[in-house]
Amino acid sequence: LRTLYLKSSLSRIPQVITDLLPSLQKLSLDNEGSKLVVLNNLKKMVNLKSLELISCDLERIPHSIFSLNNLHELDLKENNLKTVEEIISFQHLQNLSCLKLWHNNIAYIPAQIGALSNLEQLSLNHNNIENLPLQLFLCTKLHYLDLSYNHLTFIPEEIQYLSNLQYFAVTNNNIEMLPDGLFQCKKLQCLLLGKNSLMSLSPHVGELSNLTHLELIGNYLETLPPELEGCQSLKRSCLIVEENLLNTLPLPVTERLQTCLDK
Repeated sequence: LRTLYLKSSLSRIPQVITDLLPSLQKLSLDNEGSKLVVLNNLKKMVNLKSLELISCDLERIPHSIFSLNNLHELDLKENNLKTVEEIISFQHLQNLSCLKLWHNNIAYIPAQIGALSNLEQLSLNHNNIENLPLQLFLCTKLHYLDLSYNHLTFIPEEIQYLSNLQYFAVTNNNIEMLPDGLFQCKKLQCLLLGKNSLMSLSPHVGELSNLTHLELIGNYLETLPPELEGCQSLKRSCLIVEENLLNTLPLPVTERLQTCLDK
């Protein structure tokens, strides 16, 4: 057995799992909101590559996880994490590439996040984060970053250092302005900016030639830049914006978007 899915209300990881399934590579536990208290025997599961502890009422990241040297993916969705100070210990997990801390109560990200140099996917959506530490942008292997549904008011210019970024979501924050550095992320394919406080969209958006999805709906935009024509991969159906804003674009631009749709 390599994969085990459990949906239950456990207070501890059953010893039978750790003793009889040493070769387990994926463990997914949805505890349906019940508090998972004892996790020490997780240390025995040294072959785990993927661990999901969902709705376990965890308030801190369990220390036993830091012994799982083969871990590639960790998902702690729908817990009660308020602080993730222990994040520095993840640097010992050299294989960890995907970290999902979504749907928690995290108020800030510690600077030590920068030590996780092998991270490729980071999900921090649906938390209470107000600021991003500049050290986050040392995680230069990131290609997926979701910060939707937080309380961010700006994105640091240093985002330009995430040169491998393909998916960036900040839907439903309080962002008023986009840094020019964002448009240096030339590999961006999906950019989700809906439900913020943006007053304008930079002409530099046209430099994102790989962009296939752009969400802008629910901002304070009055026009769209004609430079959108430079987004050669963007289809009309994947430009999520108010209809009246499309009418502010020059006709050749809207025709090209529509042509892209017809192909």
